[in-house]
Amino acid sequence: MEWTEVPRRDLPPLRALTAFEAAARLGSFRRAADELGITRSAVSHQVKALEETLGITLFRRDTRSAELTTIGQIYYPAIREAFDQIETQTQFVRPSKDDSELTLQVYVTVALKWLIPRLYDFERRFPDMKVRLSTSYFDWDFNEQAADAAFLLVRNPSAEDYERKLFHSVLRPVCSPKLLTGDRAIRSPEDLRKHKLLHVYTAAEDWEIWLRAAGVRDVKLSDSLAFDSYILAQEAALEGVGVAMTIGPFADDDVEAGRLVYPFDLAVTHRHHWTFVCSANQRLKPKIKRFEKWLIDQVEADRSLQAMLPELVG
Repeated sequence: MEWTEVPRRDLPPLRALTAFEAAARLGSFRRAADELGITRSAVSHQVKALEETLGITLFRRDTRSAELTTIGQIYYPAIREAFDQIETQTQFVRPSKDDSELTLQVYVTVALKWLIPRLYDFERRFPDMKVRLSTSYFDWDFNEQAADAAFLLVRNPSAEDYERKLFHSVLRPVCSPKLLTGDRAIRSPEDLRKHKLLHVYTAAEDWEIWLRAAGVRDVKLSDSLAFDSYILAQEAALEGVGVAMTIGPFADDDVEAGRLVYPFDLAVTHRHHWTFVCSANQRLKPKIKRFEKWLIDQVEADRSLQAMLPELVG
């Protein structure tokens, strides 16, 4: 077997790069020395050695602060990014105590009907991490004061948040099997006029969107029953109270068990997406990256979601 010689890396001394990065980031040789636990003269010596290795001048020597030269300003961002990546990946493989617990804000329907049955896999993969669920009955507002991240139906994207679209929201009516029989049996969308249309009071447009796609007009929603979550509307449908609207695969288990039925094949893609959300300045935290990656894997492995995946998942 022949061995191919691998070229040796042409890198400056790591100690010199560390001194340079600290001095440039902190704007002071003294502060860099304090951070690194060495003397100011040692920082200056390491920076000088780096300059001699590179054949360039990185700092102006005629100022009291650590002011970068033009070439230093070009070189520093690349070094800073490299150190950031090293720090992030080191934290990822060696979680700190603070990184062992993640609080996830999750819409209650998603938690009960999709996420909780899958969390055993996360526990198996990451036994040292704890996931705390903070369930919300409102599906679109991320509360960064109360949670590290969220799994929500985002309606109003925020420039301050990092958002990863997971799958489309798909509208589809669901009801008890007994509504498909008898004098008021549901056989076509027009038959919905004979039944209560159960809805979430903050999302009345769901039914409007679906009915428009089905070609049905002038159908009123129930004026006596409105809910603050899809799961409650779905539970009312289980009791035969009326027809509820689902917004994802969250009735699949009940349908497979025969407790509910989809009376129509028509499924309408909603304009909103189920999304993983966190503060933009927190997205590189190892615990958040770890959970996001696991969540994406779960979505991509769920066959019922394959038709709902947006192009940018993957």
